[in-house]
Amino acid sequence: MHLSSVSDLTAQVMSDEDGIEEVDKSCQTDVKWDKVMKLKLEAMILKTELYKRQNQNVAPQQKHMFSIDDVKDDDKQFRFYTGLTWLQFMAFWNFLGPSRAELSYHKSSVKSETSSRERRLDPINQLFLTIIRLRTGLPQNDLAYRFGISVSSVSKIVTTWIQFMYLRFSILKKPMFVTRDIVAKNLPLCFQKLKGIRTIIDCTEFFVKQASNFERQGHLYPSLKSHGTYKVLIGVSPTGAVMFVSDAYEGSISDVGIVKQSGFLDHLEAGDLVLANRGFPIRDILSKKGVHLNIPPFMNGRKKLTPEEDIYSKQIERVQVHVERCVERIKKFRLLSKVTLQPVLSQMVFVAGCLVNFQELERPQSTDTQNSPTEPPIFKHLGY
Repeated sequence: MHLSSVSDLTAQVMSDEDGIEEVDKSCQTDVKWDKVMKLKLEAMILKTELYKRQNQNVAPQQKHMFSIDDVKDDDKQFRFYTGLTWLQFMAFWNFLGPSRAELSYHKSSVKSETSSRERRLDPINQLFLTIIRLRTGLPQNDLAYRFGISVSSVSKIVTTWIQFMYLRFSILKKPMFVTRDIVAKNLPLCFQKLKGIRTIIDCTEFFVKQASNFERQGHLYPSLKSHGTYKVLIGVSPTGAVMFVSDAYEGSISDVGIVKQSGFLDHLEAGDLVLANRGFPIRDILSKKGVHLNIPPFMNGRKKLTPEEDIYSKQIERVQVHVERCVERIKKFRLLSKVTLQPVLSQMVFVAGCLVNFQELERPQSTDTQNSPTEPPIFKHLGY
């Protein structure tokens, strides 16, 4: 039986059901039982066909894919995923410039069938995905599921964008190390007695996967440490902004060695004052450039410091906390603690340090509120 429309089919079903009722009544006299069953079966078939036709044009409900639009209006959630507010993220997005839409993606052995899949994400969501990966350390297969792309696409997007951000920030390595005059104009009160202060430095370590050969293990495993590490030198301004991030060096390097090899000395000028902890006996190195060093006094076999030395030591420790806070902020980018991306660790640490400069800075205690801006001062003075 051919029906031209769903309405015809519905009418046929209703008609057959009425016929069944009539036959049921006459069954008692002259209609055979098999005729009744045949009509009921036809009615059931027609109902099934009607249901299929009514639902065949209904599109299946698509899975909702995670995107930046889901959290951009919720600063708490946005900060959880990226470490930034929406406004800070957009400031960073604008800072990256128009070249962000013209990236050449990291080469892969994956064929074009999947290589075009990352294009399903627009550039701003690719950056969003990359910073989520850097900030939270979420596995690539988790991000692939959330964003509705392949795992290989996640890998290529993250690798490409980290390299792009690294290159973009690298242009600013020299201006990031702001001049002594700029530092002085934004100097918090707790630094006022430290004339000529330029930067505060410290070294921090990142755990790494055990090296495959024993010679390399010897360099990665410093004495008294049971885990492999890489070491990075961080320089921070008195306002708490990142000024310098070295490459990652094998954990066996000394603090003095990393100061010499990292290029840190190239940024200093005669008359600068560098603040450090006792692990940096670099006074002789700095003095050759006319740079001064303030570190806490040593005990030198004594049971305690003199009252003057004790006061001086506490003053240095009080301001040294600013670089420690900055290091903590950098380490909140949890991908840095993962062990599978060692070849790009230097790039990731540098990018994380620069992203910290887009965050709202913690106002140092006992400071002049007018001279302690909460916006990132380095990028403010660079015009961004």
